[in-house]
Amino acid sequence: MKIWLTKLIVISIASVILFSCKKDETKTVVQPATQPTLAASATTFTLTKATENNTAVTFTITPPNFGYNAAITYTLQFSKPGNNFVTIGQAQLPNMNTTQPFSVKSLNVAALNAGLDTLSSQPVQVRLKADIGHNQPVVYSNVLNFTVKPYSLNAYLYVPGDYQGWDPASAPKLISINSTGKYEGYVNLTASGYQGFKFTDGPSWGGGIFGDAASSGTSGNISSPGNDIKFTTPGYYLLKPDLNSKTYTMTATTWSMIGDFNGWAADAAMTYNPVTKVWTGSINPASAGGFKFRANGAWTYNFGDNGANGSLEYDGANISITAGAHTVTLDLHLPGAYTYTIQ
Repeated sequence: MKIWLTKLIVISIASVILFSCKKDETKTVVQPATQPTLAASATTFTLTKATENNTAVTFTITPPNFGYNAAITYTLQFSKPGNNFVTIGQAQLPNMNTTQPFSVKSLNVAALNAGLDTLSSQPVQVRLKADIGHNQPVVYSNVLNFTVKPYSLNAYLYVPGDYQGWDPASAPKLISINSTGKYEGYVNLTASGYQGFKFTDGPSWGGGIFGDAASSGTSGNISSPGNDIKFTTPGYYLLKPDLNSKTYTMTATTWSMIGDFNGWAADAAMTYNPVTKVWTGSINPASAGGFKFRANGAWTYNFGDNGANGSLEYDGANISITAGAHTVTLDLHLPGAYTYTIQ
């Protein structure tokens, strides 16, 4: 009798343990999500800075269903048609409301980051990305087709200095594409007595003034108004101030051409003309081919032409040239609008 009672107790305890284990193994299983849908109150936009705080468009979202009440992060993605959302502008939506207003400024930034220019109305595709994290696959909505003409968000710094009479109004400019706080531009810094300069955020001394944080003027760190930035050797400099990190670099450059015409081996030198503000050189290819511009006989800074339209891009495609003698000019004096000509 005692033996059977003992067995019954053991079996009961084992059953309780087995049941508990089964309960402990119960997990939430994420089901394959349904696709969200995206609709918009308008699809054609001409954007202006004067209205940047207005609502440009209101999006209506039908959320995806992940099989349980998931915390979903929504991100709008913008891409040129045919780009397959490889190069995108995107904006995370601030909440999970199914109706989402989107400002002119936000749409403008997203369109510019997707690669649209400010010259004309252009098509751009828009989709919604829904993500619950936890290594789960994201899902995407249907794609909307917009037509958008963005406005420029570029910002400028001026470079007044001893080399040009300390006059911001007539000083060369540096550009920050889309106002990221990172600027660049090419400036011909010539010797004229005291060799110093500063950056200003406008064509006068009445706004922001930025100089070197150290009295030596050579620390590479920015403070406002700071000390005069010094240079010891005249030259054609690439200036790159970063107001975010409060640093700057200045790199003296000389420019040349390299390509099929010389076996991509020996650079053909170019000469700078301070009056016309362009670099000029001559090449005489024996046959048609391609070439590039590069600084200081190295590939750190080089220009090609991705669109074969006379506009230059860093690390761009080879520039096509026919056989025969040619005079080539390189124009870097307008920040962000670098060009060339072949004659």
